[in-house]
Amino acid sequence: MDYKLYYWDLPFRGVFIQLLLEDVNAAYTKHDATEIYPERSLKIANPGMASPYLYDYQLKKYFSQMPAIMMHVARRYGYLPKRDETHTLALKTILDCNDVLLEITNFHGLAMWDRKSWETFRYSRLSDWMRVFEKTGLDHGLEKDEGFLLGSTVSVADIATSALFGTMMYAFPALEADLEEHAPAVLALVRRIEGRPAIRHFLEQQRSVWERSYCGGQIERSLRKMLAS
Repeated sequence: MDYKLYYWDLPFRGVFIQLLLEDVNAAYTKHDATEIYPERSLKIANPGMASPYLYDYQLKKYFSQMPAIMMHVARRYGYLPKRDETHTLALKTILDCNDVLLEITNFHGLAMWDRKSWETFRYSRLSDWMRVFEKTGLDHGLEKDEGFLLGSTVSVADIATSALFGTMMYAFPALEADLEEHAPAVLALVRRIEGRPAIRHFLEQQRSVWERSYCGGQIERSLRKMLAS
């Protein structure tokens, strides 16, 4: 066994790590976040405020924060670009994904979405985020039928981008048209990444159980209300 992953029974941040672990063929087990959070969250090595947590059997250490976990696993399996610039951009891409998750949940449910604020987010902030990913890919040779976000080789940036937009579109199909309008090459990339054998098999199993669940609770209900009309 290589890892233990602790997260809730929803995709959201956990699916980023799982897609990477699946694609690199790592051996891991999934555990409910309540095994650590909140009682043990400050007692483990390298503590974090909340899940996901990853236990690395080789190092006998825990790691938290989705971007840090992604970089940790990517380094071990050669999923980080070699050049300094694209290595940095891989981290930036994961951090951008984390920011989009923060924003689409209206800052972790600080307030529930209302029509005006949602439309401002969807047609301004979210569309701009999509363009950011698209320009990054185009600047590094991404095309609709080939290529990757940061060059000619798959990297953690591609896995993160697919986890972000693939999960979002599956949970909220209306947003696929937004991605197709603002980031068609990224949409094609997501489809290619989701078609990779290990990832495809994982997603088929996950979605058969969780169906179109996203982040759960009031936040998800608020999102669905906005997208239902």
